[in-house]
Amino acid sequence: MQSETIGKLVAALGAVMADVGYVRGTGQNSHHKYSYTSDEDLAAAVQPALVRHGVILAPVSCQVDRSGDRCVVVQSWRVAHSSGEWMQIESAGEGVDKQDKSVAKSLTGSRKYLLRHLLCIPTGDDIEREATVATSNAASADLSPFVAGLLDRVEELQRKNVKNAGAAALKLRKNARLSDDEIRESCAKLIDWIEAQA
Repeated sequence: MQSETIGKLVAALGAVMADVGYVRGTGQNSHHKYSYTSDEDLAAAVQPALVRHGVILAPVSCQVDRSGDRCVVVQSWRVAHSSGEWMQIESAGEGVDKQDKSVAKSLTGSRKYLLRHLLCIPTGDDIEREATVATSNAASADLSPFVAGLLDRVEELQRKNVKNAGAAALKLRKNARLSDDEIRESCAKLIDWIEAQA
């Protein structure tokens, strides 16, 4: 289902994709010893770009199938643009919990993969293969060499699973379009931290 036209919505989604680029996760599974991109990582990276380009994602319905500790949801989402154009899509999620969180886990998974797949977000944690970290769109030509270099260094720290590297990446990406002087001023402590990790 969709509105009669969706050209403006599609253009806005393309702009969101360009703004977001690569999202490296901060999630850690201590039991199985791996890093992952969480729903929070994706939401924090995507929300400012959605707002900037007049796009909202709203859940409109949800089918829930529970079997013991396992829950599967199929959630319908309205992807709408400030022009009035919209489309409706579905996203599934699955969760297992021995207490009361299987539905919440399923809903979180549904949104996480909606964001990831709708916006084609590379995260470096492809579950079907052992992925290498992708090059970030944030290091594109519209950023200064100084800012692109900082982002490259933080992504290298993320590859090494350095504590707080994910938070550093989010802060840098949030401020990446500032001038070099503004970055040096507003992110001075962060830059010092990056330099200390070398």
